[in-house]
Amino acid sequence: MREEAVRIAGRLEGTLRIPDETPRGIVVVAHPLPTHGGTMRNPLVASLARAVTARGLYALRFNFRGVGESAGDWTGGELEWEDVRDAVQHAHTVLPGGPFGITAFSFGAFQTLKWLAQGGHVDGLALVGVPLRSVDQSRLALPPVPERTFIVAAENDQFGTAAELRAALPQARIAEVKGVDHFFGPKRDEVGRLVADELVRALASKGP
Repeated sequence: MREEAVRIAGRLEGTLRIPDETPRGIVVVAHPLPTHGGTMRNPLVASLARAVTARGLYALRFNFRGVGESAGDWTGGELEWEDVRDAVQHAHTVLPGGPFGITAFSFGAFQTLKWLAQGGHVDGLALVGVPLRSVDQSRLALPPVPERTFIVAAENDQFGTAAELRAALPQARIAEVKGVDHFFGPKRDEVGRLVADELVRALASKGP
């Protein structure tokens, strides 16, 4: 595997992880809340990128606007869904016509759902740590979650436990990781395997 720095839409810092074998698809990876240290170098985000690349898929990570070397200013989550859109468009230039998926953690998952609500389409979707509450524990107005969306949730997530997500999102498929909180700690590799399994299955059904 190797990794290359990329520039997305002329403004977003990104990195493309390339598998050793001929890529069978491409996955956009979106990071958690920037105001609390979230970047594309987040340990869980890095684990997700490694896991999908190990299964023969490109992994395209990016920094939201105002993070790292990405241009622009933080909008408090209002417009960051546009960054997901631009990353998806870039993914289509990397593998034209090929199947593509998204995996996204926490804030990245929220913004991915906003992009989908704006008419976005993806062949495979695996969200991680979907937040039901904000950092101050106030209730979040979650964007619509499509039927059968795959979500990896922590048993003890302080922003929405697996049990709470099952109750709030009965239309979703919830995979629970036991004994961890929102950040998944020592079970990041388990999260990566769950996500990679889901995306490989979903993207294989689409085929190039």
